[in-house]
Amino acid sequence: MSPNSSTLQIPSAVLLFVLLASGSLLAGYKPRPWKLRAIQDYPAKLTSEGITVAVDPLFLDTLAGQVFDKDDIVTRGIMPLGVIIFNDNAFPIRLECNTIEVIQGDEHIRGIPPSDAVRQLFKGSRNILVPSMPKQALNPDALADFEFKSLEGKEIGAHSMGGGFLYLRVSPRDLRSDLSRSRVYIPDIYRLDSGSKLIFFEIELRPAIESVAPK
Repeated sequence: MSPNSSTLQIPSAVLLFVLLASGSLLAGYKPRPWKLRAIQDYPAKLTSEGITVAVDPLFLDTLAGQVFDKDDIVTRGIMPLGVIIFNDNAFPIRLECNTIEVIQGDEHIRGIPPSDAVRQLFKGSRNILVPSMPKQALNPDALADFEFKSLEGKEIGAHSMGGGFLYLRVSPRDLRSDLSRSRVYIPDIYRLDSGSKLIFFEIELRPAIESVAPK
């Protein structure tokens, strides 16, 4: 969870001018490709009812920076969690991303909208503009990239694969240890041909964390 910070009430017109004048906030973002790997290359996964779901936490700045053009994503309190689906069935499916949770003990963490993630990542060093920052003032290239790579709205066709990211607010301190004791709970997967709900998935993150050597 990211700490709360005090805010200043700034008129939107002034705020927009300040942001547009700041090249460090709005310029230079270049979308990077995200390539899905073969199913066997994901250590943390589970198979049921002809569906395999893998989870890929980008819990280090170096990992997140390979997919998103920002070199301090996790340090700034956002962790992209990749959710990859392999559908071996003869019908298409959809995951409800808003109910997916990362569970550690009594703590349940859900994803935030891509726009909120971009606000937090590009807010500058003084933490004062985030709550008032209008969506149109966000880095447009970053916002488009985070929305495109989001899991929200993704459908997986028959005999196909696909996926996207959840954006989680995290504390960088002890993140490796915390994630090693966590699991991803995916309660809502639906068949698109009949609308019926399939079985839930609960995937331990430890195999994914342990596959990445400590610094």
